[in-house]
Amino acid sequence: MASMQALHGVLRKFGLEQFHITYEAYYVNHLLDAVVALHQLGANHRQLTDYAEKLAKQYKPAVAPEGDLTGNEWKSLIGKRQRLTDLCNFFRAEVKSRGVRGAIGHYLPGLLDGAIGCAAFHPIIHVGYGLIGESGEDVGDGLAYIVFEHRPPHPEQRDATIQHVVNASDSPLPAWAPPKTTAAEGIQATPVCQLALKLRQDARLQRLLPLLHERVDSRIDELVAETGLSGFRHRTFLVQDNVISIINGHLDSSGLFDGVTTDIQLQELFHAVVQGALLVYASSEEPDDFFLLHGLTSAFALRQVLPQLPEFEDRLKAVRLFCRDLLFAYVVRDMPDLVTWQPTDATALPSWDEIKEKTVGVDSDEHLIKVVFTCLRLEEEFGTSLLGYEMYRAVAAYKTGFLPWPRQ
Repeated sequence: MASMQALHGVLRKFGLEQFHITYEAYYVNHLLDAVVALHQLGANHRQLTDYAEKLAKQYKPAVAPEGDLTGNEWKSLIGKRQRLTDLCNFFRAEVKSRGVRGAIGHYLPGLLDGAIGCAAFHPIIHVGYGLIGESGEDVGDGLAYIVFEHRPPHPEQRDATIQHVVNASDSPLPAWAPPKTTAAEGIQATPVCQLALKLRQDARLQRLLPLLHERVDSRIDELVAETGLSGFRHRTFLVQDNVISIINGHLDSSGLFDGVTTDIQLQELFHAVVQGALLVYASSEEPDDFFLLHGLTSAFALRQVLPQLPEFEDRLKAVRLFCRDLLFAYVVRDMPDLVTWQPTDATALPSWDEIKEKTVGVDSDEHLIKVVFTCLRLEEEFGTSLLGYEMYRAVAAYKTGFLPWPRQ
């Protein structure tokens, strides 16, 4: 395993000082999280360097700085997707001056609504992996990335036509959306999965989905050319702005956050939330959904960020916003059913050493690396069993291709 010094050398050589956070319109630079995850899985210096060099070939150079940001000037750039290099320089300096916890505690609380799920969870992942890699520069870059992409819901921008269709009880329901689920009772009893399945049964949200296809999918080329943003992002905006009250209503009625007043209770709650993110990803009727995968990896990243927030109210708020944004993503992905599946018996699963050996290679996809690392760390933190199975190791084995997903 490479030393932390070697890891930091690779991160600085190939970091956001050198390369922009996006490339080819809306694809995201995953070098930080992939290299840190590889390092945590035991990669040596040569393996880290080779992998970083492979990824960097597809990235575009960082934009030239326009000038130093002073005082509160950074606030004028919130959500504008402008001057990323200047934002990175500003927040790196703030981390150096205030320390990692001081900078996160000073800046992130005021940005939480719009920071967790923005840009498909990538900015909060960046902060989390900066913390895992013990890299203050990358924590600063992650804060800059949050400011760059920040996007809270804007219910004041809701569409009148969409509101009419969603709320009209006489509007027909799409034929594809049966209200019943095939999920096992254990999955249905898991709080986050229970919430997801209640959304799936909500007729208002069922009526919304055809509008997503009409408003976004049918115009995707036009929208991407006009904004440089992906179809997922445009779908997310439409969902956030038009049905936030429905999502919040389900969250409120779930009672999930009722009576959570201590950090021990919050830790137990977030344990359940992380398990829910794993199960929504692993049990989706279309296995290995790319965007639900980000719900899983961002849950683990947020786990690293929470202790850096000095106020309990902000930690609780961050967990609630993560749940909300995960449910947004679930709706954006057409509310897939969560199906029953029996993971392979533990004796038939590859060992963690075998999984790690297959993962630590120059040809591994960066998302695969993060799923394996996340599942390994979750098992170490929460224990091997989930719903009576070695679910964490099973998901890692399926993702690495040792075994086919049970539904394939």
